[in-house]
Amino acid sequence: CCILVTIIDYHAIAKTAVPLYFLSLIILVYVIFFGKDIAGSRRWIQVVSFEFQPAEFAKITLIILLSDFLSREKDKFSNFLYFTLPFLFTGILMFLIYKQPDLGTSIVFLAITLFMIFIAGISWKYIIIVFILLVSFFPVVWSFLKGYQRSRLLLFLNPEMDPLGAGYNIIQSKVAIGSGGLFGQGLFSGIQSQLKFLPAQHTDFVFAVIGEELGFMGALLLISLFILILWKGIRIAQEAPDSLGTFMATGVTSLMFIHILINIGMSMGLMPATGLPLPFVSHGGTFMITNFIGIGLLLNVHLRSIFV
Repeated sequence: CCILVTIIDYHAIAKTAVPLYFLSLIILVYVIFFGKDIAGSRRWIQVVSFEFQPAEFAKITLIILLSDFLSREKDKFSNFLYFTLPFLFTGILMFLIYKQPDLGTSIVFLAITLFMIFIAGISWKYIIIVFILLVSFFPVVWSFLKGYQRSRLLLFLNPEMDPLGAGYNIIQSKVAIGSGGLFGQGLFSGIQSQLKFLPAQHTDFVFAVIGEELGFMGALLLISLFILILWKGIRIAQEAPDSLGTFMATGVTSLMFIHILINIGMSMGLMPATGLPLPFVSHGGTFMITNFIGIGLLLNVHLRSIFV
């Protein structure tokens, strides 16, 4: 996937933005009604023995759509109508993903949009208006959240309020990271991990496994590699041959940044447990393919900037 996306000129990819967007909408609607139910959530489509999560591919679709729209219409953003259109495109996807339900992924969509809108050079007065609207709508959003979603948002501040219930995951994650010390307990030797005290250790809390088994130095190495990827993404966005390339690189970099920030923050008890995986580390085939498609877009833009 990475090689294919790298080879095809990103301008040609941008021309597929609208069809890809509507295809994503159709598939996300299908998931809500006919998707595979796992632990009370319908987020997966099963084709024979293969399962995939359409919301992950929708992230790439949104990046392509917004890149195409912003590169063509950014000069019209003094008109408030044009400014609201990216949020309309994003809001429809967010609603469909929230209905699965998947609050964490829907937040990622909003974050990507905000990053890309900011890069477009939007007037600060519009940014302030959006911020005020987001804050004012929070009570409305809160009323629509399910009980477990509210618990996650509240308990990250004090997980000891429910140590054997909603706060259990965060407590065990912090214990695992803290017990790793400077150099860790050794690969495959972590007590919390190997004795299964740490839940979702292959997905949501995989960073806690690294902290426990490889210690502070191992975690620091991983974070350093992530910083290197993000720094290269920023450089590619800065050196892109046109605004379309800049927006694509910004979208991919912001996608990875949000996942890294929230997943590591969640594992350390600094952010609510939203179930976002860690790029290139967490188990999950669809998310891994999405990561490599994103890297392919970055390489694509970089390749064209070299030969321009």
